[in-house]
Amino acid sequence: MFDRLINDLGATMFRVVAYLVYSNWEEVNDNDDPKVMNWEYYNDRYSGPIFEASWAALRHLNSLGIRPVIALMGPAPDWMLDDNAPPPRHKVCQGSAVPGPGKTAPLTHLNPAMYDEFAEEVVSMVVYARTQAHIDFEYFSPFNETDCYPPEGPRIDPHEVAPVLEVIARRLKMEGLGDIKLTVADQAIITNDYISPVLTNPELMKQVGVFTLHTYGENSVGPQVERVRRSQHRQIPVWLTEYGDLNDQDKTAENDWKRFSLAANRRALTALNQGASALFFFNAFDDYEECARRLTFYGLFTSANHVYSPKKRYYATRQLYHFVRPGSERVAAQTDVPGLTVSAFRDGSANALVVVGVKEGGPNQIQIVLPKTDVLPNVWELYETSRTLDCMKVDTVIIKEGVAQIDLPDEVIFTLIGTLK
Repeated sequence: MFDRLINDLGATMFRVVAYLVYSNWEEVNDNDDPKVMNWEYYNDRYSGPIFEASWAALRHLNSLGIRPVIALMGPAPDWMLDDNAPPPRHKVCQGSAVPGPGKTAPLTHLNPAMYDEFAEEVVSMVVYARTQAHIDFEYFSPFNETDCYPPEGPRIDPHEVAPVLEVIARRLKMEGLGDIKLTVADQAIITNDYISPVLTNPELMKQVGVFTLHTYGENSVGPQVERVRRSQHRQIPVWLTEYGDLNDQDKTAENDWKRFSLAANRRALTALNQGASALFFFNAFDDYEECARRLTFYGLFTSANHVYSPKKRYYATRQLYHFVRPGSERVAAQTDVPGLTVSAFRDGSANALVVVGVKEGGPNQIQIVLPKTDVLPNVWELYETSRTLDCMKVDTVIIKEGVAQIDLPDEVIFTLIGTLK
C-alpha cells in the first residue's frame, strides 16, 4: 500500500503518529528530575510492541525515500494535567469545554508546572527515534489539536503554546537535536490564532520549521498565511496537515463521492490557492482509532485483514497528487463558473502547465483561456475522475490561440496537462 501511495498516488510526505493516538506512555514519572532522562525506563517503553511497529513502518518509509513527519496525538499523562484553567476564550470542539449531564470533567489542561516533564517525555521519544530506532526525519509535531481536548490532545490554549514549545525547543537543543524542526500547532479549528504568539518569539522561531493547520469545513488557511506573510518570518511555509471529511460512518458510494472526493478536493485546491505549500490527506487507510474507540473509515484505502483496496476518493485525490509534482509553482487561475474550483501550476522539470479542477454542477462546457505569451501548449491532455471513471485519460483537446473548449460531466475532478512549446 505504501509503495502505491508513493509511486502511483504521488505522495512524497507522510505524517506518522508513533504511539496510537495518545501521548501518555509515561504513565508513571520516570524519575523526580525532568532534566535527567531515566533511560532504563524509556528504553523499556520505546522497545515495546506498539513503538516497535511504528519504528518498522518509519524505517520502511525511509527505505522508500520518505523522511516522515513524526507526530503525537491524544492526551498527555494524567499526572501532568490539571483542572485550573479558566473557561476557554477561543473556539473549541463541541464537548471539549463542558462535560455532559451527570459526568465529571476529566483532567485535560497541561499544567504549566509540568512543561519540563512534558518536554522530557516527548523529546525522549525523539532521541530514541533518532539514535536507537535510526529513523531519518526532520520535522516533529509534539502535540495535536489542543483545541479539541481531551481526545485529540491536551488542552493548551493559544497563549500557552509558545511557552510549551520554548521548553521543548530548549530540550531538543540540550539533547543535541537542534536540527529537528517543530511543526506548529496542528490545530483543529483553523480560525483560532495559535500562530501570532509564536511569531513574536524570535528565539522559538529558530526551531519552528512550518505552521500546520487542519480543516474539514469551508474555512481555509488564508488568514493564517497572511499572519505569517506580515511577520518577520514570512519564509516559514504553511501546510494543511489534515483535510478530507469527517462523515466517515456513512460508507455509501454517494458519501464517498460527494464528501470525500468532491468536497475534500475542493478543500485541497482552496488551501493551495490561499497559500498552503503542502497537503496531507487524512487518513491513508481505515483503522481502529483509540480516541474514537471504534473502527474509522477516513482512509484512501479500505483495510481488511491486511488487504488494502483503493476507494473512489483515492482516484479523486490522485488527480492532484499524481500530476502536480514537488517543486511545481502555483500560477494564477480564476473562474467565474458557478460550482467550479481550479488551481494551476507550472512544472519546470516537465516543462508543463497543469490545471486541476473540481466541478460541482454548473455548465458542462467550459472554456479555458490562457494569457498570450510566446510559450503555450498546443493541446490539453484531459484526465477525469467521476462517478464512473477512476482518474482516466478521456480526451486530447486542441488549443487555438490560447483558447480551448472542454466538455465535462455535471460533477467531476479533472486535470489538464499541457506541454509548453
